[in-house]
Amino acid sequence: MPVTVTSEGASLVRATLDGAELEPFTDQGGGVWTGAAPCFGSIDNGAHVLEVTATLGPLAHTWPPVMFEVATPTPGGLAWAQPGPAGSTSRRVAVTPEGDAIEVGSLVVDDAPRPSIRKRRGKDGAEVWAEGTIVLDSREGAVDAVALTPGGQIWVAMNVRQADSKWRPRIVLLDAEGHETGVEMPTDAGASVRGIASDAAGGCIAVGFGGSGYGDTDIKIWRMTAEGIAVVSAKGWDHAPDTQPNDGQPDPHVFDDLAFDVVIKDGVAWVAGASTGDHDDGWSDEMRGILVPLDLETGARLDPVVVQAASGGWRQGMYLGAAAHPDGVVVVGQGASVDGTSQRIELALYDASGARIWWSPEPAADVAYGTGVAVSAHGGVIGVGVVMDGGVLRGVVLGRKGLTFQHKFSSGLDPSAVYGAAVDPWDQVFAVGELTAAGVRYARAEFVRQ
Repeated sequence: MPVTVTSEGASLVRATLDGAELEPFTDQGGGVWTGAAPCFGSIDNGAHVLEVTATLGPLAHTWPPVMFEVATPTPGGLAWAQPGPAGSTSRRVAVTPEGDAIEVGSLVVDDAPRPSIRKRRGKDGAEVWAEGTIVLDSREGAVDAVALTPGGQIWVAMNVRQADSKWRPRIVLLDAEGHETGVEMPTDAGASVRGIASDAAGGCIAVGFGGSGYGDTDIKIWRMTAEGIAVVSAKGWDHAPDTQPNDGQPDPHVFDDLAFDVVIKDGVAWVAGASTGDHDDGWSDEMRGILVPLDLETGARLDPVVVQAASGGWRQGMYLGAAAHPDGVVVVGQGASVDGTSQRIELALYDASGARIWWSPEPAADVAYGTGVAVSAHGGVIGVGVVMDGGVLRGVVLGRKGLTFQHKFSSGLDPSAVYGAAVDPWDQVFAVGELTAAGVRYARAEFVRQ
C-alpha cells in the first residue's frame, strides 16, 4: 500500500505498521515523501495501525495514527489464467522485481517442440514482449529451468537435439528482453540439464545428470561466473555412502543419481534430486530423494548429504523442486510405496545441519508427485504438482506451513499439470504448466491469490 506525506524541512520520514518499523520514506523533493506499507494477501487481513514520524535533528513530528482494514480475496482463488499457443508447455517460471512473470518451456514449430520463453504482465497475464513468445533455438527441445540475475538478465537451461540426434544441454544468458547476450556455457552432448540458479554477482550454477562412464548415472554440475568464465562443465557427483560395513569404505558407482533443481542459500548450492540404490540394509534398488550441498565456486560436495527417510511402507521417493526458506531449504517431490502403486506429494524443510524440521505428506493417490516449490515472505510454502483425481491427472497448487489452500489447474475431464511456481513481491502465486483440451496441449499460466 503506497503512503505519501508532506513535510517541509524534514531530514528523515519513517513509519511503523502495527509497531514494526518500515523502510524509511523516500524524499521526492518539494516536501513530498513516499513510502509503502506492505500487504501480502490474506495473511494480513484485519485491522492495522500506521504511524508516521518526520524528524529534523532533535525535532520530531508524529501524525495521528491511521487505522485501516485489509480484506483480500480467499486464498487459492484464481485471479487470471492465460493459455499459451497450441502444442506448447511451460516448465518453470521466475518473477521480476516489478511483479511480471518470465515463463519458459517449449513451443511447437514445424511439428516439433522448440525451446521458448515469454514474459507475462503480472496484473492480467498479457504477454509483454513485442515478439510475444520467443523461440530460443531452431532445434527440437525445451527450456527446463530459468533464473534471474540481480541485474535483471535471464539465465536459461535448455536441452536440444543435435543433427546427429544426440541431446545436448545449452546454458545461456539472455538480456532482460529475452535475447541472447553472447554468454554461453560450453557443453557437450550426453547429459541433461534440469535446474539453474543465479548467484548474487549474476553468475550461475546449473545441475542435471548423465552417464558416469562406469555403468551408472551421476549428477552433473555446470558453473559460470558473472564475467562469463566457465568454472566447471558437467562435473560429476556420485552418491557413494558407506555401503560396505565390513571395511567402512564407500563404494562408488553403485547408485544412479539424478538432479532436478538447485537453489543457493547462504552461499551454498543445494541440489535436489533422486538416488537409486541400497539406501538401507536389505532394501536394494530403492529410489529416494536427496538434497546435496555443494561449494558454489567449485562444485565440491559439502556435508551433510540428505537422503529422504523411509516412513513405514513409503520407501521410495524423489525431490523435484527446491527453494530457499528462512529456516533452511524446502523441497517438494514424491513419496511412494515399495511397488509404486500408491503415491503422494511430499514437502519437507531441512536446516543447514541436514535435519528435517518440517514435513508435510499429502493424501495418497494412484499418481501424485510434486514438481516445484516457492516460499512466501512469511515462510509459508507453496507446492505444485500433479495428482490423479477422479481418473484424470490434474495440476494442483498447495498452500502449506501457515497457508491452508488448495487450487486445481483444471476441472471436468481436461487433464493438466503444474511444473513450476514463483511468488511475486506481494506474495501472490504464479503457477505454470499445461492443460490438454480436445486432445490439444496448451501451456498454461495462472495467477493464484493467497
